[in-house]
Amino acid sequence: MYVITGATDGSGTHSDRRGVLSANEQLWAKVSWRYFINNTQEATGLVNSLDSYPVVNLWQIGDTLISLTAAAQLGVISRQEFDQRLSLLLATLSHLPLVAGKTPNLLYNTVTGQMTDYANQPKPLGWSAQDIGRFMVSLKVVARFYPEYSEYLDKIMLRWSFCQVIDNNGGLLKSTIVNGRFVVKSEGRLGYSDYIAGAFGLWGFPIGTSTNLPYNTTFIYGIPIDFDIRDARTTHTPSIIVSLPYLLIAMELKNTHIFKQQKERIENVYRVQEKRWYKEHILTARSDYFTSVSPYHVYDTVFANGYHWNTISQDGQFYPDLAQVSTKAVFGLWALWNSPYTDALMQLTQMQYDEQRGWYEGRYESNGAYNKTISLTTNAIVLESLLYKTSGRLINTESAVGYLDVRMNDVFSRPQSCLPQERMTSMVGYRNEY
Repeated sequence: MYVITGATDGSGTHSDRRGVLSANEQLWAKVSWRYFINNTQEATGLVNSLDSYPVVNLWQIGDTLISLTAAAQLGVISRQEFDQRLSLLLATLSHLPLVAGKTPNLLYNTVTGQMTDYANQPKPLGWSAQDIGRFMVSLKVVARFYPEYSEYLDKIMLRWSFCQVIDNNGGLLKSTIVNGRFVVKSEGRLGYSDYIAGAFGLWGFPIGTSTNLPYNTTFIYGIPIDFDIRDARTTHTPSIIVSLPYLLIAMELKNTHIFKQQKERIENVYRVQEKRWYKEHILTARSDYFTSVSPYHVYDTVFANGYHWNTISQDGQFYPDLAQVSTKAVFGLWALWNSPYTDALMQLTQMQYDEQRGWYEGRYESNGAYNKTISLTTNAIVLESLLYKTSGRLINTESAVGYLDVRMNDVFSRPQSCLPQERMTSMVGYRNEY
């Protein structure tokens, strides 16, 4: 059993939670799946990113694949329904329009499956290594439990070019449009970059640069918390520490180099939130989340832009009243640490849902009111956490020969899309053609 060392404030050392779901936990899974019932588009199999909002990104499509797998494994849906839903989704992914015919777009319309912009108008925006990496993890999760679909999962990868997604040193890349042209930039912050590096590493891509970002350390209640020191004013990305990427590393990437490298950080992110409860009697489970009013997406953090327990928007504005107990953070913490602290978190959280719509994003620290926004990712993490409880290992890390490997063995039929096997031989002729 996977054991993580907790804090010393009465909590000691705690193992993760394992075993069959209780009747109450089975209800939690069914509530989460209700979101997917309500928000799946019949023509594409894609699921809305927010309740009734027909836009999705690659990260959230990955969430969908993991949720579908969890629902089948937990007995929420039948094996036949799993096959029907997965088959439709794979058919959509096999024809998904790509930026310049090469790379998945940042956003897609769930009804049509077409590329869209932030106004949900048909237009390419660029791509994100972070979103693509989450999707790549989801392919491994499906293959772990249902290896008979591996051929079709591999074929999705063969459609895409990775030349402008991750460089030969493991640097993660994203693109933005400047004066009508795609401009490629580095992507990733401490925590998320490590998780995504691990995702690419599962497929054999280089990961070095993304796991060696410049950082400093702050101390909260004497617990060291590492944070990215790059200036948000020049990177246009806030420096944040939230629970989610560390929870995903612990649930998905066990027995990998990334997990071993990040184990202390994972423990410290848990311990500092636990210790805040012991010292200040504030139930704490911090992660980024959505809200139905401005600023719409909030980074609710352990540490951000120089301050402990900072709650900020994408542009760095401070929103202290929006600090919340995040539902997805609670479920991940609860699954990974069987402790009085996570018991208390779940005791508070277990009723914050609409049985006909799914789990709410969370509960505000300031007054206990619900944030009744309902999102794909939060409901996906509920299902994934419950799957972790019953199965433990979510991904096979042992190497196994599959369709992709056989295809890449023929050097004369390789797609020239900078897949790992192609990088091993040569990157001669690599050009920026976007």
